[in-house]
Amino acid sequence: MSNKLGSWDPVFIANEALMRLENVLGMAPRVHRGYDKNAKQKGSIVEIKKPAEFEAKDAPGSDSQDLDTDMIQVKLDQWKEVVYGLNDAELSYTQDQIIEDHINPAMYAIANHIDNVLTDLYKYIPWYYGVAGTTPAAIEDITGVHEVLFNNKVPMDNPNLLHLMIDGKAQAKFLSIPAFHTQQGAGAAGTNTQENGTIGRKFGFNIFANQNTKKHAKGTASTGALLANGAFAKGVETVNLDAAAVTGTLKPGDSLVFASHSQRYVVTNAVTAAGNAFGSVGIFPKLAAQVADNETVTVQLHDGTRNLAFHRNFAALAMAPLSMMGDGRGAEMHVAQDPRTGLTIRVTIWYDAKNSKNYIRFDVLYGVKVLNPNLAALLLG
Repeated sequence: MSNKLGSWDPVFIANEALMRLENVLGMAPRVHRGYDKNAKQKGSIVEIKKPAEFEAKDAPGSDSQDLDTDMIQVKLDQWKEVVYGLNDAELSYTQDQIIEDHINPAMYAIANHIDNVLTDLYKYIPWYYGVAGTTPAAIEDITGVHEVLFNNKVPMDNPNLLHLMIDGKAQAKFLSIPAFHTQQGAGAAGTNTQENGTIGRKFGFNIFANQNTKKHAKGTASTGALLANGAFAKGVETVNLDAAAVTGTLKPGDSLVFASHSQRYVVTNAVTAAGNAFGSVGIFPKLAAQVADNETVTVQLHDGTRNLAFHRNFAALAMAPLSMMGDGRGAEMHVAQDPRTGLTIRVTIWYDAKNSKNYIRFDVLYGVKVLNPNLAALLLG
């Protein structure tokens, strides 16, 4: 087999792949994004700029609030690739055929993985609205979860930054509401909904259906009425809980609240009760206020779908360009990077003489992180 790659120019392939990846991403365009310009390896910690937040202070003479120093650390723990071989016929493909038959499917696979990792961040969101096990089906479900965000002082000034991700069942229910799909109720947008089967912007949200919306399996704790087993200082990430009688488990994504303050928390690790107590329960976010020994703790356990309402800055997707080492050593390689979106992808093309075959690899290195859980809320389903 010849090792001439014809139209398979790695620069063209990488740039086209980057554009296709951007087009098929689900949640990724709707969260904060950043990248680290230095090549990293899986497991590295990178710093990206945090979305700016300001505080109004007494004038005159307050300290300057620096935009450049607010950075967040994200672990690059996701290194994913798509690799496949090329036969003689495929080596002669036109660029349009390359995009349609190879680049688009590969980017869909990578985008689907990124989307699955992002939707799994529901486990870090303690706020919720709705009834578990009941598919949202009314306008009040949308306005209700919007109220949760409003009460949490989520910025509402830019509707482009507010999103509501729903599953297929919720979309089907909402699409049946006349206010969404009729000319009388929704004007031209209602006609678009009928034609496209999508909802679009309604009641303060950009509503989109996502096939990767997750379902939660709750813990089996026999009671949600617990007590703090010890006093805990502000800022801790692990607490102990007990009760006069409790058995079962707590699962990541179960939520709780302490009687002394209103901040809600999620459980971050699986814990099994022993001796009527849950020991070393991880919580997120960090404890917002001191908790006294025997303070009442209320745990909510909800099964079901985790539709998600959120502001763009609730979470971040961080990427880093992979190393170009190896370029010129039997492989053609190119890294495409978009400084505006933070997306980056590497393409490697090589010939394997042992197997008499040409190969192409697309790979990405990324990590995700919840920045502020109070900028999101679950719409239970």
